[in-house]
Amino acid sequence: MSGYGKAVCKMTVCQTKQPRRRPVTSVASAVRTALLVLLALLVPCMLLAPGGAEAEVATPAPIAGSVVSGSQGVKAGGKTFQVNYVRVDLRDPKVRLRVVLGQDRVGGTEDLLSMAARVGGQAAINGTFFNAYVDGPLKDPVGTLISGGEFVHRGATGTVFAVAAGNEVRMEPARFKIVGATDGLWTWPGNWYSYWINRTPTSTNYAGIFTPARGSRTGATDGVSVVVRDGVVAAIGRGDREIPEDGYVINFQGSEEGLAARFAVGVAVDYKVVMSDGSDRTGFWGRVSEALGAGPKLVSGGKVTYSTESARAEGFTEAKILSMSSARSGLAVTKDGDLLMVTCTAATMAQFAQIMQALGAAEAMNLDGGASSGLAYAGKYLTKPGRALSNALVVLAGEG
Repeated sequence: MSGYGKAVCKMTVCQTKQPRRRPVTSVASAVRTALLVLLALLVPCMLLAPGGAEAEVATPAPIAGSVVSGSQGVKAGGKTFQVNYVRVDLRDPKVRLRVVLGQDRVGGTEDLLSMAARVGGQAAINGTFFNAYVDGPLKDPVGTLISGGEFVHRGATGTVFAVAAGNEVRMEPARFKIVGATDGLWTWPGNWYSYWINRTPTSTNYAGIFTPARGSRTGATDGVSVVVRDGVVAAIGRGDREIPEDGYVINFQGSEEGLAARFAVGVAVDYKVVMSDGSDRTGFWGRVSEALGAGPKLVSGGKVTYSTESARAEGFTEAKILSMSSARSGLAVTKDGDLLMVTCTAATMAQFAQIMQALGAAEAMNLDGGASSGLAYAGKYLTKPGRALSNALVVLAGEG
């Protein structure tokens, strides 16, 4: 098993009664032996942390491998924080990153180790925020989620960590919208739109799409539901509907019910997720296969860029993000192109940004934290979350 070991540096001072006379050669030999033992103990502790981080106890250099773990103390803002991390060599073609959903459905929750084991993952970290305190079996995520090339949830705040072929990764405040067509018309009178994908209606005016990634049924309690199979309207009804495996269901409520008039049984239907300015997802965003949105952004170009103003600009208003201390999770990409999956003990967001910079981050972002903060490696917890999670970023490092 490749990974970092933990260096333990201890020195015990013992006071003993010494003989009044000892041969000089014996004293010199004892001194040499003591110095060699002391040197052996201290060398591992003098090694630099990843990226040259200032650490109270640094970990030894990693054993050869593409996915390795470590634990150390890192100083930021005059305090020392305990940090656990997994370093992933994104240049290894056998390494793959995957966004995994709790119970393999949007809104489901599952133990982090279980999610990793289910897909054969070597490491995993908790992902985007979710409605953890909502009663009921479904606890909707908040951020954007793309899994296996499918856009399974649209978020509207924060920074998105995205992965394209060849482990090309980016962290950007990407925003998206959902547009649709009937009978091939993407403009009036055939166009339509949706606010969400796979999200429980939370307002009286709602337009949302439910795909098989949600599960077997929509759970919508009201509104007009348009059932689409194989690209064609198969049925139109109200409220909760079964989600076809070869299609999806569009639900319109309140003032958006008028859009349902554009549909009829037998009509061809299509939709796509585009950039917020209405342009198609091309270039990098057209190649993205996995993505999760959280935030805020912490480090850009190797410099700390987090501030309360920058967080507010990403849409964050909660004290947990802006001012409070909490257990933190985050992602960083080093200048060498390694991915760091990081958890740390309670810190403010400003302190967490400094920690990420100290670890050598060229780019870094925050993930869900608090009781959700969790990091797993080789089937064991480095940081155990305090609850089941909605989603996770999982590292696979093998054939397939």
